[in-house]
Amino acid sequence: MRSGIAKHVSHLAAAALTGLFALSAAADTAGAREKKKAAAPPEPEVQLTGNAAIAVVAIRDQRVSIYDANGVALRARISSGQDGYETPVGVFSILQKKAEHYSNLYDDASMPYMQRITWSGVALHAGALPGYPASHGCVRLPYEFAEKIFSLTKLGMRVVISRDDIAPVDFSHRLLLTPEPVPEMAVAIPTAYDPDRGDEENASLLRPDVSDWPARQKLLDTLRAEARDKAETAATAVRRWEDLSADLKSRKKELSLISKRDQIEKLVAKAQARVAKAIQKLAEARTPRTTKRAQSEKDLAEKSLATIEAKAADVRASAAEAEVSIKSLKDEISVAEKAKTEAEAAAGEARRKTLPISVFVSLKAQKLYVRQGNEAVFDTKVAIADPERVIGTHVYTALDYANDGNDVRWNVVTISRRTAYDSDWDDDRPSKRKRDRDQSYAPPVTSAADATAALERISIPKDVRVRISKYVWPGSSLIISDEDLSKETGPGTDFILVSSDEPAGALKKRKRETPPPSMYYDRDFYGDNYYYRPLNRYERRVPMVRPKSLFDWW
Repeated sequence: MRSGIAKHVSHLAAAALTGLFALSAAADTAGAREKKKAAAPPEPEVQLTGNAAIAVVAIRDQRVSIYDANGVALRARISSGQDGYETPVGVFSILQKKAEHYSNLYDDASMPYMQRITWSGVALHAGALPGYPASHGCVRLPYEFAEKIFSLTKLGMRVVISRDDIAPVDFSHRLLLTPEPVPEMAVAIPTAYDPDRGDEENASLLRPDVSDWPARQKLLDTLRAEARDKAETAATAVRRWEDLSADLKSRKKELSLISKRDQIEKLVAKAQARVAKAIQKLAEARTPRTTKRAQSEKDLAEKSLATIEAKAADVRASAAEAEVSIKSLKDEISVAEKAKTEAEAAAGEARRKTLPISVFVSLKAQKLYVRQGNEAVFDTKVAIADPERVIGTHVYTALDYANDGNDVRWNVVTISRRTAYDSDWDDDRPSKRKRDRDQSYAPPVTSAADATAALERISIPKDVRVRISKYVWPGSSLIISDEDLSKETGPGTDFILVSSDEPAGALKKRKRETPPPSMYYDRDFYGDNYYYRPLNRYERRVPMVRPKSLFDWW
């Protein structure tokens, strides 16, 4: 009996010891895990190596990627347009930037760090992110992310909105635009990127920064000096024409006589028409009564004509003398107007030489379009092989110079096409949630083979190629697409393309605006009549203090 009890007690003791060992081992394992976790270095924050070069917004993935010239990307979740207000898929560029902006369509809603991509109101800005498409067409960004990229993006930067996420790829091809060589002035070695370097002159892709390439910088400085000189010449020609026109307007007595002559000539013409009508009526008369009435009308009309002609003779004589006295002034105005037109055209051409060039080739229209500084330059017919076969939408962007500044580095991104199996947006799969949290997630890379095939189908005439590739600055672009220009393309925009295969409810419900009064002519660089840009942070008007709105979530 005692031995059985002892055995039972020994079993209990062994079990207790085993439990203690198990608990101790578990505690040690948990402690080691916590220690290892605490010791793991934090994941480094991704930083761009330069200014942003292109943005890709993926509708189905609900994410945005901001790429620099070296392919480094900042990524974040977004919220695009809800059903009926879908964010349009296509190719856009940043048209305006305002750190503090309020919607003029939706109850004055706050849109912090707004970066406009259409003048109908579609923009990238900070806003609420519920985890699904919920906006009225804009692309909402996380607040901190919107603030972070605001200083990295530039006016004119390409914004590609695609159905599926896609990454640009470095691209090189003999058919891409290449600038004319420049004499080597120094060893053109790119310097390290300095985000604090630069000034207002480098605030926009419309005014390229080539300070890392001395030969190109010298060429750009020369072209800018020429543009300034021609702008001043144009301004002088405009002032000359305005002064002469004002002088002419001050000759009120002579102008009054000429005006009276013009008025009385109209009365003479009416009186002559009445006489002619009365004569015709008299010839058609068939009875004595109608003949008598027609003759009476004819006599009255001729009498009235004689009275007016008598008065007109004196007015004509006075007007002739007045015209003689101001003829030389009118001749001067005609010459001045021609000189003004020619000077403005020359200044515009000189200005365009300093700006990145945008070229768009449309399969649908079989045309090549050119824009610079958000202005149309020219368009021409272009041959495209196999025009009945789709070509896709490919955006080639000039990133920087290479080969001592005599060649250009390009990348390309291709917009994916909708298939019959595509859903409207990605579901809440664990893989998507992981991509949302992980900036190291790499989306599929654009197919260089597809981009090459599209480029090789285009035959640009030699004279056109020479004209558009003489100066190719960083920020220049070439777009090839099945689509034609969107109606959103116009004054104050670069090329805007909208996919016809995707819903674009946001554009259908918005009316295109003209650039607002805050867009004004850049008098500091180009003179009085050329190139507008938004007010910078030092020139901005004092913002009006607005109360918080129920719609600040927009």
